[in-house]
Amino acid sequence: MNRFLIKHTLVKSVLVMLGALTTGSAAFASNWEGTADYTAAPTSAGDEAVIGPFDTYDFGPGIGLIKPDGAVAAGQTFQGYFQTVVTGHLYQSNALTTPTLNVSGASGSGNGFELTVRSFFEGTYVNVSANSLDFNITGGTAGLYFDTTPDYSFANDSGFANDEAILSGAISTGVGSIIFPNVVGVGVETVDLNISGVFGGFNADIFEPDTIGGGSAIFSIKTKTPSNSTPIIDQVTNGPAKSVSGLSIVGGQLFEVDGQMQLTAVPVPGAAWLFLSAIMGLLPVTRKKFAA
Repeated sequence: MNRFLIKHTLVKSVLVMLGALTTGSAAFASNWEGTADYTAAPTSAGDEAVIGPFDTYDFGPGIGLIKPDGAVAAGQTFQGYFQTVVTGHLYQSNALTTPTLNVSGASGSGNGFELTVRSFFEGTYVNVSANSLDFNITGGTAGLYFDTTPDYSFANDSGFANDEAILSGAISTGVGSIIFPNVVGVGVETVDLNISGVFGGFNADIFEPDTIGGGSAIFSIKTKTPSNSTPIIDQVTNGPAKSVSGLSIVGGQLFEVDGQMQLTAVPVPGAAWLFLSAIMGLLPVTRKKFAA
């Protein structure tokens, strides 16, 4: 039995953004602030909320799965998923009221709409020892989905990606580790919502201004131990599907995720900053000429 299958572990994952956004290198990104008009979503019923200004999505507890492609060893690849549900919106760390946002997964008349997240990632183990498993994240994808009929279910592994994503992108490369023994871990993950490509990356009818360039997500992460209450893991292991995003949990490591994602704006290319600086540098000279 390999160490990856040993229960009662700490998952302490630090995924650090290494790539640059597609607007070019030497660019400066800032936090995005704006409005989300969910009544403009393609499948909306027209009675959803308009939220803003906001800058951060708040997630509820979700499920993650890491599964090796073979025996756990240095150089071996793995794949994984996590999926969760949005429970609210924040603006400058303050919670906003969204009365029609459903966070129960129960469908039916009057239960509003739901926002869910699904992400796929892959990587390679770089070190396997008695105390830890260290790995590199080589890439992945992430999507935020709108659904006017709430129905997500961790037990049934369903309802997390029913309709088209209103935000979609790529996970940047990074590093992580699974460390023994039994304690609760805290992890950091950076998600780059890449707006290049055919699909555009986000629904411009929903988000205003249409300058979303990325997002930084921070999760607390824990595995099932005798001292941890892990109801989401229990739902998956005791449910009929026993999978995460269609990937069987057999031979993998489950962990709960809970966190937030702050959106970032399209960065201004370095050349643009230099141009603006040059223009600003000319202004005092111009004033002097008129004053002469």
